[in-house]
Amino acid sequence: MPGARASRARDDSLAPAGAHVASLFCQHFDPGADWVARKDEAIERIFDVVEMHAPGFRAQVIAHTALSPTDLEREFGLVGGDIFHGQLTLDQLWSARPMLGYADYRSPLKGLYLCGSGAHPGGGVTGLPGRNCAREVLRDLGRRLR
Repeated sequence: MPGARASRARDDSLAPAGAHVASLFCQHFDPGADWVARKDEAIERIFDVVEMHAPGFRAQVIAHTALSPTDLEREFGLVGGDIFHGQLTLDQLWSARPMLGYADYRSPLKGLYLCGSGAHPGGGVTGLPGRNCAREVLRDLGRRLR
């Protein structure tokens, strides 16, 4: 069906006719900050940066929603608002993710595997922790991932 893919790729209910949705994914904020007091400041600073690169952006914004680290913790149970289940620092990469001895996607409980953001190579939209975990599950079952 021509055009079917294009029609699924948008949702006209998200913005008024002729308007668009901008999604700004901003990270690495201090999870220990007082986000009740500083959330608006952070939003304004983010908008300032976008405005520097896209003059007129701020004037076009008719509404916005923002989730601070506190919001992410409260609404989704992400400790410290960390979507990556632990910062991607040198002590949390490769064989140390999620911790030494468990970087092979297997947990201490037989048959329980780790495949979320806390597993190597970390969170994001790659799906790699799940793919890598599936490879290990199949390996344990005597099969191969094609």
